[in-house]
Amino acid sequence: MSKLKLLSKILRLKDLKITHFLFKNRDKELHLTVKPYKNGCRCPECRRRGRIVSQTTEFRRWEDLTLMGMKVLLWYTPKEIHCPTHGRVQETIPWAPTYSRITYRLEWRLCALCQIMTQKAAAEILKMAPSTLSDLLHRIITRVRRGHKIRGLVTLGVDEISFCKGHKYATLVYDLDRSRVLWVGLGKGRETIDRFFNEAVWSKNSSVSRYQHLNIRCLGHGLL
Repeated sequence: MSKLKLLSKILRLKDLKITHFLFKNRDKELHLTVKPYKNGCRCPECRRRGRIVSQTTEFRRWEDLTLMGMKVLLWYTPKEIHCPTHGRVQETIPWAPTYSRITYRLEWRLCALCQIMTQKAAAEILKMAPSTLSDLLHRIITRVRRGHKIRGLVTLGVDEISFCKGHKYATLVYDLDRSRVLWVGLGKGRETIDRFFNEAVWSKNSSVSRYQHLNIRCLGHGLL
């Protein structure tokens, strides 16, 4: 087994192939030159393969999960392709979102840590500034929520919770059939519920769009 294959197995890399590696900054950083493996030259919109038009000479960098305290950085020069549908575009990057500087794996790790600890503690583990982590977290949430639509909603559950020793309230709206939270709003009462129906993005083929279409099961008091 070659060194590149062994390193790829240790890092558990998928959808990419290592072509070169280098240790820098007194072995505190591992730099990997990579390329897509069997999934390159695809359009970011339709995922169809396209003809290569040109390849830039400027390398792009993505940060990946740390390995035994070492920061892992991926380097690659994206290609410009011609998609039959969308014309001349830059190929999609299999290991990272568009315009992102971190990989999908690091995004997942970042979100998982922020769910169980403070952003400052998560930033220390990931070896990045708290302000950088906060900015990355905001971008991830914005991208994931973009285009989110409520589909197949039949039964709602509405509940109120208090925080700050009962001085502030929040209203939670659940999808009881799927056991998931749909919306969280600051405040309580009818006005807060109205904000949910005004702000929620409903699917075109959804059968739920108005109050009379819902079987609302109120778990709190004084909501409606």
